[in-house]
Amino acid sequence: MSEQINRRKFIRLGGAATAALTLFPSIVPSSVFGKNAPSKRVNFALIGCGNMGRSDLENVVRGLSSEGAYALAVCDVDRHRSADAVHDVNTGYHTNACLQFHDFREVTRHPDIDAVIIATPDHWHALTAIDAVRHGKDVYVEKPLTLTIEEGRLLVAEAQKHGRIGQTGTQQRSGRYFQRACELVRNGRIGKIKHVEIKIPANNRYCGGTWHEEPVPEGFDYDFWLGPAPYAPFTRQRTHYQFRFILDYASGQTTNFGAHNVDIAQWALGMDETGPVRYEGYGEFPSTGLFTTPTAINITAHYADGTVMTMRNREGDSELSIRFHGQTGWIEVSRQRVSASTPALLKEQIGPGEIQLYKSRNHLGNFLECIRTRQAPVATLPIGHRSTTICNISTIAMQLRRPLQWDPAKEEFVNDPVANRMKSHAMRGPWSLA
Repeated sequence: MSEQINRRKFIRLGGAATAALTLFPSIVPSSVFGKNAPSKRVNFALIGCGNMGRSDLENVVRGLSSEGAYALAVCDVDRHRSADAVHDVNTGYHTNACLQFHDFREVTRHPDIDAVIIATPDHWHALTAIDAVRHGKDVYVEKPLTLTIEEGRLLVAEAQKHGRIGQTGTQQRSGRYFQRACELVRNGRIGKIKHVEIKIPANNRYCGGTWHEEPVPEGFDYDFWLGPAPYAPFTRQRTHYQFRFILDYASGQTTNFGAHNVDIAQWALGMDETGPVRYEGYGEFPSTGLFTTPTAINITAHYADGTVMTMRNREGDSELSIRFHGQTGWIEVSRQRVSASTPALLKEQIGPGEIQLYKSRNHLGNFLECIRTRQAPVATLPIGHRSTTICNISTIAMQLRRPLQWDPAKEEFVNDPVANRMKSHAMRGPWSLA
């Protein structure tokens, strides 16, 4: 990172962390770790203590403790959110040992932290994840993997260079309905796929035509929250959950829910290492107010083999689903169910000579297992990058309102310098990916 952490501050904080671990280890009950002694413990830290981050943290504390996972630290630029997360951890472990940090670099450089969960706003994913892998940490990065295509390419390259394990937080890959549907599609139960129909929810936050600047709340480092994004006056509607509806920080439901469903489509089609080659579509963008991501999404993407994938959102419809239309029928999957044009299909077994997809029943648990084995998890960073790229290109297509040709091997638009410039965003100094 171009902005360096204050060395004296880090040494002081590191000393406090060591003191905390020295004072409290006897308080941690042995039942927390089961067969996994502290010497085999995997120490986790959470960066970004919002909704998804807190859910991931609870999974570590209450779901994976018996498997040797331990939440050692939390970090957020909102002191109140990190304090709440510390309370959750200490309550779960019946200790007072969880470390609380403000600057993510205090986490990525901490010698006792093995793995980092990144649940920040999207515009911070790349900076925190790349810094973590460069400092020897394995990373679990919530979806969408990165804000831009170029950020994703660099994160994948850095993780491979430093030999780090990375899991993308597309948890549907660890859901039994999705695994079942994808295996049936991959093994030709409905013939060659002609059309993949993706449905995502409409926006679930709204902003009026006007807004006003507000005082920054006490304990919230707003300038750090903005980080690499352009400076903008503070208003509560800009931050925390609502950030995802402002293009400087995210791409709305296209990446919020689209990243989940596109990932499943890619898996079922066997396209994890590539993607569509042509995109077209349109979106309805707000003309006033604070929010800038589309309120209506309509994308069509074409694969080289002729398969067509569409993605739509529907006003007032909160369901998300993927329907695979094949030559002989259809299979549809959501988080609640899997169904088919011929229900008997769902009872068919996948034979030993057929394609057996990766089985994972707990997404973070799969990450924990792979930290130990150094094997690839179910949703690697390259997989997450390809799925996120499709969503990013969809956003670019809606902004430009014209067809785009894409080369998945070179990861660039064909003869389109304007679109290629949109693969990355400028970063506000002093932040950079260098």
